[in-house]
Amino acid sequence: MFNFIVAHEHFSFFQLEKGYEKFPVSRLFESTSESIRNKLLPLSDSSLEFLSSLPVIFMTEPNSEDFNAIEYSVIRIAVMSDLKIVHEKKEIFIGFKFLILRDLGYRQLAREKDYSHMLELGAFGLHRTHWSVKNIKVDDALNMMGIQVLVPHPTGGEAVPPDNNEDLEPINDVNNYLAEILAHSFEDDEEVFYRGHSDYRYELTPSLYRKNEAGNFRYRQYESEMINELLTIQPTEFMSDRYMLDKLVRMQHYGLPTRLLDVTTNPLIALYFACSSMKKENGKEVDGNVIVMTTKKSQIKFFDSDTVSCIANLSRLSETMKKQLDLRQNKNEFNYSDPCVQLLHLIKDEKSYFKHVIEPTDLQRLLVVKGRMSNPRISSQSGAFLIFGEDAVLPETGYSDIQVKKFRVQDKSKLMNQLARFGITESTVYPGIEKAAGEIAKKYDSYKNFDL
Repeated sequence: MFNFIVAHEHFSFFQLEKGYEKFPVSRLFESTSESIRNKLLPLSDSSLEFLSSLPVIFMTEPNSEDFNAIEYSVIRIAVMSDLKIVHEKKEIFIGFKFLILRDLGYRQLAREKDYSHMLELGAFGLHRTHWSVKNIKVDDALNMMGIQVLVPHPTGGEAVPPDNNEDLEPINDVNNYLAEILAHSFEDDEEVFYRGHSDYRYELTPSLYRKNEAGNFRYRQYESEMINELLTIQPTEFMSDRYMLDKLVRMQHYGLPTRLLDVTTNPLIALYFACSSMKKENGKEVDGNVIVMTTKKSQIKFFDSDTVSCIANLSRLSETMKKQLDLRQNKNEFNYSDPCVQLLHLIKDEKSYFKHVIEPTDLQRLLVVKGRMSNPRISSQSGAFLIFGEDAVLPETGYSDIQVKKFRVQDKSKLMNQLARFGITESTVYPGIEKAAGEIAKKYDSYKNFDL
């Protein structure tokens, strides 16, 4: 097992033999298997200590020197120490010391299709800065990429990540649940939102950012293509939507993966969603969970917010353009860069009055958005949304602007019966005649075993 850090060559571990560097938490554990990722999140002293015990491959994103698309990367083998979480301005990093053990130099790589699948790198391959943890030996990974090394070095053999023993409060009764909710404290400048998951293992991540078991994004690299295709084949559906946020809400409603995540201000609605889907594994019901999210009121925006428009319109930029966004630039440099000019053009399509200025750090924010009650479902579910900026720090890391507390939900059938006494049923959560009719049918079906 080893740390695999792919990055731009401006990082100091490509320039120095030893030193200090920091890496954005927002790019951590991409292309990392779900089984490893779940054990290392949320980030803790034990997970950072485990990472420091593993050898490291530092590798530049590949570039091509000719028209045959033969690619090359700088490759260095190292160890790390003193891993710590670092807060800098509005960003969060893992800071660490590094020592280069072996500089393999500028090396030609095998064809990408020959190693990408074996290393489970996903659609981005090595062409995205990220930090993954791979459960193979360093030598084996290098060989897959066509790199032969004769001198021994740390191989990254067997290693067992620490167990992430989240001690979640069990919930199997509505009265106890409401007592826990009412006991949850928050400050005057904070507000609380809720979300329910039918499976406690689900991550607090929008559908666009969801990963497969190998830890690779399923949809993220195709965001603009999916949106453009839907707008092309169903243009009339979106004619009444003034803002890009409105379009994303509608797309989310119809099942397209977006950078929005539904949340609610009603804890009973969240509990309903935690219970509404019941599945079994090995003959046992899979527990759900309710996530309580506490956020500063300054992180809450409304549907017409300029910051929300900036993040929502990121979804229209191609992946190539999004990759060219350099959010480390100062405001003036950033606003004259090509991708920002294109983003500004998209924003001005919906807001002609928008000032020709974007704060680059705003594009990385994770915000709560109180949208318009544009359809009965949003209204009945007391709905709001989280909108995820580019490389926003996810709540699962434990270092997001949104603080998370989880409850584990058990005995779902009992809870659903109790929720029905509060008027929380399928027909009230999903308003519409078809749901109401189905609810009535289920109600009267309970009498079928009686002799009349």
